[in-house]
Amino acid sequence: MKLNHLPDIKISVANVFNINLNAYVPAFSKPNELVPQTRLGFQFDRRTTLCILAGLVYNKRVLIVGKHGTGKSTHIEQVCNRLNWGCIRINMDSYLTRSQLIGKESLTFQHRGPVVKFEYGLLPWALRRPIVLVLDDYDVCKPEIKSIFNKLLETNGEINIPENGRVIKPNASFRILATSTTLYGSQIGTFRENSAHLDRWNMVINAPKLSSNQKLKLVKQIIGKTTCENISEKIVKLARILQRLQDKGKLSLSLSVRSLLSWAELTIILNSIGEAFKYAYLNKCKKSDKLLIHEKYTEVFGSPCWIRCS
Repeated sequence: MKLNHLPDIKISVANVFNINLNAYVPAFSKPNELVPQTRLGFQFDRRTTLCILAGLVYNKRVLIVGKHGTGKSTHIEQVCNRLNWGCIRINMDSYLTRSQLIGKESLTFQHRGPVVKFEYGLLPWALRRPIVLVLDDYDVCKPEIKSIFNKLLETNGEINIPENGRVIKPNASFRILATSTTLYGSQIGTFRENSAHLDRWNMVINAPKLSSNQKLKLVKQIIGKTTCENISEKIVKLARILQRLQDKGKLSLSLSVRSLLSWAELTIILNSIGEAFKYAYLNKCKKSDKLLIHEKYTEVFGSPCWIRCS
Protein backbone atom coordinates (compact mmCIF):
# COMPACT_ATOMS: atom_id res chain seq x y z
CA MET A 1 0.00 0.00 0.00
CA LYS A 2 1.46 3.34 -1.10
CA LEU A 3 0.70 6.28 1.17
CA ASN A 4 1.03 10.00 0.50
CA HIS A 5 3.11 11.31 3.39
CA LEU A 6 1.93 14.92 3.26
CA PRO A 7 -1.49 16.46 2.58
CA ASP A 8 -1.57 17.77 -0.99
CA ILE A 9 -4.86 19.72 -1.17
CA LYS A 10 -6.92 22.10 0.96
CA ILE A 11 -10.64 21.81 1.68
CA SER A 12 -13.23 24.27 2.94
CA VAL A 13 -14.31 23.85 6.57
CA ALA A 14 -17.67 25.45 5.75
CA ASN A 15 -18.44 23.17 2.80
CA VAL A 16 -17.19 19.89 4.23
CA PHE A 17 -18.18 20.16 7.90
CA ASN A 18 -21.12 22.58 7.60
CA ILE A 19 -19.45 25.00 10.01
CA ASN A 20 -19.79 28.73 9.43
CA LEU A 21 -16.09 29.49 9.20
CA ASN A 22 -14.09 30.88 6.31
CA ALA A 23 -11.10 28.57 6.65
CA TYR A 24 -9.33 25.89 4.65
CA VAL A 25 -7.48 22.90 6.08
CA PRO A 26 -4.96 20.51 4.47
CA ALA A 27 -6.20 17.13 3.29
CA PHE A 28 -5.13 14.20 1.15
CA SER A 29 -6.44 14.11 -2.40
CA LYS A 30 -6.66 10.31 -2.51
CA PRO A 31 -7.94 7.91 0.17
CA ASN A 32 -6.19 4.72 1.23
CA GLU A 33 -7.34 1.60 3.03
CA LEU A 34 -6.65 3.17 6.45
CA VAL A 35 -9.18 5.96 5.91
CA PRO A 36 -12.37 5.24 7.95
CA GLN A 37 -15.61 4.56 6.12
CA THR A 38 -18.06 7.38 5.56
CA ARG A 39 -20.96 7.60 7.97
CA LEU A 40 -23.73 9.32 6.05
CA GLY A 41 -25.64 12.01 7.89
CA PHE A 42 -23.03 12.41 10.63
CA GLN A 43 -23.55 15.67 12.51
CA PHE A 44 -20.32 17.54 13.21
CA ASP A 45 -20.30 19.49 16.46
CA ARG A 46 -18.57 22.83 15.82
CA ARG A 47 -16.40 22.97 18.95
CA THR A 48 -15.32 19.32 18.85
CA THR A 49 -14.64 19.40 15.11
CA LEU A 50 -12.48 22.53 15.35
CA CYS A 51 -10.45 21.02 18.20
CA ILE A 52 -9.85 17.83 16.19
CA LEU A 53 -8.88 19.89 13.15
CA ALA A 54 -6.48 21.94 15.28
CA GLY A 55 -4.89 18.71 16.44
CA LEU A 56 -4.45 17.47 12.88
CA VAL A 57 -3.35 20.74 11.26
CA TYR A 58 -1.03 21.98 14.01
CA ASN A 59 0.06 18.61 15.42
CA LYS A 60 -1.51 19.16 18.84
CA ARG A 61 -2.38 16.40 21.32
CA VAL A 62 -6.16 16.29 21.77
CA LEU A 63 -8.00 14.38 24.51
CA ILE A 64 -11.81 14.13 24.18
CA VAL A 65 -13.69 13.36 27.41
CA GLY A 66 -17.34 12.35 27.58
CA LYS A 67 -19.91 9.71 28.45
CA HIS A 68 -19.89 6.36 26.71
CA GLY A 69 -21.76 6.16 23.44
CA THR A 70 -21.59 9.90 22.65
CA GLY A 71 -19.56 9.36 19.47
CA LYS A 72 -16.13 10.58 20.61
CA SER A 73 -14.11 8.12 18.50
CA THR A 74 -16.61 8.31 15.64
CA HIS A 75 -16.19 12.08 15.54
CA ILE A 76 -12.44 11.72 15.05
CA GLU A 77 -12.93 9.03 12.41
CA GLN A 78 -15.41 11.11 10.42
CA VAL A 79 -13.10 14.14 10.44
CA CYS A 80 -10.32 11.86 9.16
CA ASN A 81 -12.71 10.46 6.56
CA ARG A 82 -13.44 13.92 5.14
CA LEU A 83 -9.70 14.68 5.00
CA ASN A 84 -8.76 11.25 3.57
CA TRP A 85 -6.38 10.96 6.54
CA GLY A 86 -5.63 7.39 7.61
CA CYS A 87 -6.80 6.49 11.12
CA ILE A 88 -6.01 3.61 13.48
CA ARG A 89 -7.74 3.00 16.82
CA ILE A 90 -6.09 1.15 19.73
CA ASN A 91 -8.28 -0.07 22.58
CA MET A 92 -6.34 0.98 25.71
CA ASP A 93 -7.61 -1.79 27.99
CA SER A 94 -6.00 -2.70 31.30
CA TYR A 95 -4.36 -5.80 29.79
CA LEU A 96 -2.35 -3.81 27.23
CA THR A 97 1.37 -4.44 27.75
CA ARG A 98 4.58 -2.61 26.96
CA SER A 99 5.69 -5.36 24.59
CA GLN A 100 2.47 -5.00 22.58
CA LEU A 101 3.00 -1.26 22.22
CA ILE A 102 6.80 -1.02 21.86
CA GLY A 103 7.87 -4.53 20.88
CA LYS A 104 9.97 -7.35 22.26
CA GLU A 105 13.00 -9.48 21.57
CA SER A 106 12.36 -12.89 20.10
CA LEU A 107 14.53 -15.85 19.17
CA THR A 108 14.56 -16.79 15.51
CA PHE A 109 16.45 -19.52 13.72
CA GLN A 110 18.45 -18.76 10.59
CA HIS A 111 20.86 -20.87 8.54
CA ARG A 112 23.72 -19.81 10.84
CA GLY A 113 21.83 -20.72 13.96
CA PRO A 114 19.61 -18.95 16.51
CA VAL A 115 19.46 -15.15 16.34
CA VAL A 116 17.83 -12.70 18.78
CA LYS A 117 15.71 -10.23 16.83
CA PHE A 118 13.65 -7.28 18.03
CA GLU A 119 10.04 -7.30 16.79
CA TYR A 120 8.43 -3.86 16.80
CA GLY A 121 5.00 -3.34 18.33
CA LEU A 122 1.97 -1.23 17.42
CA LEU A 123 3.45 2.16 18.31
CA PRO A 124 6.59 2.07 16.11
CA TRP A 125 4.46 0.71 13.27
CA ALA A 126 2.03 3.63 13.57
CA LEU A 127 4.72 6.29 14.07
CA ARG A 128 6.26 5.58 10.68
CA ARG A 129 2.98 6.24 8.84
CA PRO A 130 0.96 9.38 7.96
CA ILE A 131 -1.96 8.38 10.14
CA VAL A 132 -3.99 9.53 13.11
CA LEU A 133 -3.52 7.21 16.10
CA VAL A 134 -6.57 7.21 18.38
CA LEU A 135 -6.07 5.89 21.91
CA ASP A 136 -9.57 4.66 22.80
CA ASP A 137 -10.79 4.38 26.42
CA TYR A 138 -7.60 6.03 27.64
CA ASP A 139 -8.82 6.09 31.25
CA VAL A 140 -8.98 2.26 31.33
CA CYS A 141 -5.25 1.96 30.62
CA LYS A 142 -2.93 1.44 33.60
CA PRO A 143 -0.77 4.47 34.59
CA GLU A 144 2.52 2.60 34.10
CA ILE A 145 1.57 1.85 30.50
CA LYS A 146 0.52 5.46 29.84
CA SER A 147 4.01 6.61 30.85
CA ILE A 148 5.27 5.06 27.59
CA PHE A 149 3.56 7.96 25.79
CA ASN A 150 5.14 10.73 27.93
CA LYS A 151 7.97 11.65 25.58
CA LEU A 152 5.81 11.14 22.48
CA LEU A 153 3.20 13.60 23.79
CA GLU A 154 5.78 16.37 24.12
CA THR A 155 6.56 18.85 21.34
CA ASN A 156 8.61 17.12 18.63
CA GLY A 157 7.96 13.90 20.55
CA GLU A 158 9.60 10.57 19.80
CA ILE A 159 10.01 7.18 21.44
CA ASN A 160 13.17 5.51 22.71
CA ILE A 161 13.59 1.75 22.57
CA PRO A 162 16.22 0.67 25.15
CA GLU A 163 16.26 -2.93 23.90
CA ASN A 164 17.96 -1.99 20.62
CA GLY A 165 19.03 1.61 21.28
CA ARG A 166 16.81 3.01 18.54
CA VAL A 167 15.03 6.37 18.60
CA ILE A 168 11.94 6.48 16.39
CA LYS A 169 10.71 9.86 15.22
CA PRO A 170 7.14 10.22 13.95
CA ASN A 171 6.17 10.63 10.32
CA ALA A 172 5.54 14.27 9.39
CA SER A 173 1.80 13.53 9.16
CA PHE A 174 1.52 11.32 12.24
CA ARG A 175 -0.96 12.59 14.83
CA ILE A 176 -2.11 11.28 18.20
CA LEU A 177 -5.52 11.81 19.85
CA ALA A 178 -7.35 10.01 22.65
CA THR A 179 -10.82 9.48 24.11
CA SER A 180 -11.79 9.00 27.74
CA THR A 181 -14.97 8.73 29.79
CA THR A 182 -13.45 10.35 32.88
CA LEU A 183 -10.27 12.02 34.11
CA TYR A 184 -10.73 11.12 37.76
CA GLY A 185 -11.19 7.35 37.83
CA SER A 186 -14.80 7.84 38.90
CA GLN A 187 -16.12 4.80 37.02
CA ILE A 188 -15.51 1.10 37.56
CA GLY A 189 -12.39 -0.11 35.77
CA THR A 190 -10.91 3.37 35.18
CA PHE A 191 -7.79 5.03 36.58
CA ARG A 192 -7.27 8.60 37.77
CA GLU A 193 -5.10 10.66 35.43
CA ASN A 194 -1.65 11.61 36.68
CA SER A 195 -1.42 15.42 36.64
CA ALA A 196 2.07 15.43 35.07
CA HIS A 197 0.90 13.12 32.30
CA LEU A 198 -2.37 15.02 31.78
CA ASP A 199 -0.38 18.23 31.41
CA ARG A 200 1.17 16.83 28.22
CA TRP A 201 -2.15 16.93 26.39
CA ASN A 202 -2.39 20.28 24.62
CA MET A 203 -6.18 20.28 24.39
CA VAL A 204 -8.80 18.60 26.59
CA ILE A 205 -12.37 18.96 25.39
CA ASN A 206 -15.63 17.72 26.88
CA ALA A 207 -17.75 15.94 24.28
CA PRO A 208 -21.15 17.63 24.01
CA LYS A 209 -24.46 15.88 24.50
CA LEU A 210 -26.66 15.62 21.43
CA SER A 211 -29.86 17.63 21.58
CA SER A 212 -33.24 15.92 21.20
CA ASN A 213 -33.54 17.35 17.67
CA GLN A 214 -30.16 15.90 16.72
CA LYS A 215 -31.11 12.50 18.13
CA LEU A 216 -34.43 12.65 16.30
CA LYS A 217 -32.68 13.33 13.01
CA LEU A 218 -30.37 10.33 13.53
CA VAL A 219 -33.23 8.01 14.44
CA LYS A 220 -35.29 9.14 11.44
CA GLN A 221 -32.37 8.34 9.14
CA ILE A 222 -32.52 4.76 10.38
CA ILE A 223 -36.25 4.26 10.83
CA GLY A 224 -37.33 5.95 7.60
CA LYS A 225 -41.01 5.64 6.72
CA THR A 226 -43.09 3.30 8.86
CA THR A 227 -46.76 2.66 9.44
CA CYS A 228 -46.27 3.18 13.18
CA GLU A 229 -47.27 6.78 13.87
CA ASN A 230 -44.52 9.08 15.21
CA ILE A 231 -42.30 6.14 16.13
CA SER A 232 -39.08 8.18 15.87
CA GLU A 233 -40.49 10.96 18.06
CA LYS A 234 -41.61 8.43 20.67
CA ILE A 235 -38.23 6.70 20.75
CA VAL A 236 -36.45 10.02 21.34
CA LYS A 237 -39.08 11.10 23.88
CA LEU A 238 -38.50 7.96 25.96
CA ALA A 239 -34.73 8.43 25.67
CA ARG A 240 -35.13 11.98 27.03
CA ILE A 241 -37.28 10.77 29.96
CA LEU A 242 -34.81 8.02 30.86
CA GLN A 243 -31.89 10.46 30.66
CA ARG A 244 -33.59 12.79 33.13
CA LEU A 245 -34.19 9.88 35.51
CA GLN A 246 -30.55 8.85 35.23
CA ASP A 247 -29.40 12.44 35.90
CA LYS A 248 -31.53 12.44 39.06
CA GLY A 249 -29.93 9.19 40.22
CA LYS A 250 -33.09 7.12 39.78
CA LEU A 251 -31.56 4.91 37.08
CA SER A 252 -28.10 3.37 37.09
CA LEU A 253 -27.62 3.19 33.31
CA SER A 254 -28.24 5.92 30.77
CA LEU A 255 -29.66 5.27 27.33
CA SER A 256 -26.60 6.37 25.36
CA VAL A 257 -26.65 7.54 21.76
CA ARG A 258 -25.08 4.21 20.78
CA SER A 259 -27.88 2.27 22.50
CA LEU A 260 -30.48 4.62 21.04
CA LEU A 261 -29.26 3.96 17.49
CA SER A 262 -29.06 0.22 18.19
CA TRP A 263 -32.70 0.36 19.33
CA ALA A 264 -33.70 2.08 16.08
CA GLU A 265 -31.76 -0.42 13.94
CA LEU A 266 -33.15 -3.45 15.81
CA THR A 267 -36.67 -2.09 15.45
CA ILE A 268 -36.31 -2.50 11.68
CA ILE A 269 -34.49 -5.85 11.91
CA LEU A 270 -36.90 -7.45 14.42
CA ASN A 271 -40.01 -5.60 13.27
CA SER A 272 -40.73 -4.91 16.94
CA ILE A 273 -40.23 -1.70 18.91
CA GLY A 274 -40.53 -3.40 22.30
CA GLU A 275 -38.29 -6.38 21.62
CA ALA A 276 -35.68 -4.08 20.10
CA PHE A 277 -35.83 -1.88 23.21
CA LYS A 278 -35.28 -4.87 25.49
CA TYR A 279 -32.24 -6.12 23.57
CA ALA A 280 -30.67 -2.68 23.02
CA TYR A 281 -31.18 -1.29 26.53
CA LEU A 282 -33.55 -2.94 29.01
CA ASN A 283 -31.63 -6.21 29.38
CA LYS A 284 -28.50 -4.23 30.31
CA CYS A 285 -30.22 -2.60 33.28
CA LYS A 286 -30.40 -3.68 36.90
CA LYS A 287 -33.43 -5.66 37.96
CA SER A 288 -34.40 -2.91 40.40
CA ASP A 289 -34.55 -0.37 37.53
CA LYS A 290 -36.59 -2.42 35.08
CA LEU A 291 -40.01 -1.80 36.63
CA LEU A 292 -39.58 1.99 36.41
CA ILE A 293 -38.23 1.75 32.85
CA HIS A 294 -41.10 -0.48 31.77
CA GLU A 295 -43.57 1.97 33.33
CA LYS A 296 -42.11 4.90 31.36
CA TYR A 297 -42.07 2.82 28.17
CA THR A 298 -45.78 2.06 28.57
CA GLU A 299 -46.54 5.75 29.20
CA VAL A 300 -44.86 6.76 25.93
CA PHE A 301 -45.93 3.91 23.66
CA GLY A 302 -49.26 3.04 25.30
CA SER A 303 -48.39 -0.66 25.38
CA PRO A 304 -45.89 -2.91 27.17
CA CYS A 305 -42.55 -3.86 25.60
CA TRP A 306 -43.89 -6.25 22.97
CA ILE A 307 -45.71 -3.89 20.63
CA ARG A 308 -45.13 -4.80 16.97
CA CYS A 309 -44.75 -2.55 13.96
CA SER A 310 -46.37 -3.82 10.73
